Amino acid sequence: MIYGKIANLPIWGEKVPSIEYALNEAKRVADGEFKIGKTEIDGAALYASSSEYLSAGREGKIFENHHAYIDVQMMIEGEEQIDVIIPEEQPEGDYSEENDVEFESFDKGYSTITLRAGDFLLLLPGEWHRPGVGDGAKCRKTVVKIRK
Repeated sequence: MIYGKIANLPIWGEKVPSIEYALNEAKRVADGEFKIGKTEIDGAALYASSSEYLSAGREGKIFENHHAYIDVQMMIEGEEQIDVIIPEEQPEGDYSEENDVEFESFDKGYSTITLRAGDFLLLLPGEWHRPGVGDGAKCRKTVVKIRK
């Protein structure tokens, strides 16, 4: 997990050369015009998905995890909390290979990160996260998906 400023994505790329290209592309997408929907960058290997929504309470929200992709979640406008947990043992839930997602409930043991406009959070497979938590703030977020 890496948490920082979108402006510093190229610096992280220099520190992690295996994903340098992807992080530079994430910065380019974040700096461009915000467009809701999917943006192709390098086919299934690298793409962005942008959405607009209102943050909401934890009730009804569930943790998610991905196996095939690294997430670079970039807050373009607004603010939300993202609960994160790396369980000692990975749950064996129903994993959708087609959507690269599985869901699980965790009642305790998680940490909360506040993602504000201009921030990013890079999440690796196995780093469960519950995004969109907040008090109704309008959020515009782009998630760049990097095939591991």
